[in-house]
Amino acid sequence: MKKSRAFDFSIIRNLRMKRGMTAEELAQRANVTRATVAKLESGKGNPTLETIFALGQVFQLTANELVKMAEAEKIETAKASFYDKNGIRGTCAGFPDFEIFHLKAGADVRALSEPHVHGNTAEVCMILSGKIRLTIMDKSHELGPGDAVRFKALQDHCLEILEESEFLLIHHNMS
Repeated sequence: MKKSRAFDFSIIRNLRMKRGMTAEELAQRANVTRATVAKLESGKGNPTLETIFALGQVFQLTANELVKMAEAEKIETAKASFYDKNGIRGTCAGFPDFEIFHLKAGADVRALSEPHVHGNTAEVCMILSGKIRLTIMDKSHELGPGDAVRFKALQDHCLEILEESEFLLIHHNMS
């Protein structure tokens, strides 16, 4: 029986290329050998904690964040559920650390925040079509297609649909 790998550090290559570094530059900045970088990028390396920490620093990630990124075959699935509340309808997909809502509403719909459903989360609101006024702690923001805002979900907030709209709401953990 073939043993499956728990971690795949070949993601190092993507992180390096995204920052426009050569493998040699990464090795120098992390104070590791070029051979170590090559092994990791080929998915064959088994880095020490010190190497993970050093590479994480180069990418401005904690060692824990880098290890999480390297978790092999970590795919989470969620079944979308129907959402219908206060004149806002759509679907919601929930994961352990975030929820994403794809919603639609007609003009003149208003929804107030519900503090009891929010813990240490942030909320992102992105408008796909239409126009929405989002009031957060007495400060209003008019949002149109392509606009997005993020805020602490525990803050009092109110969503007013100014014209028929389609939008995304994302709740994610802040910790």
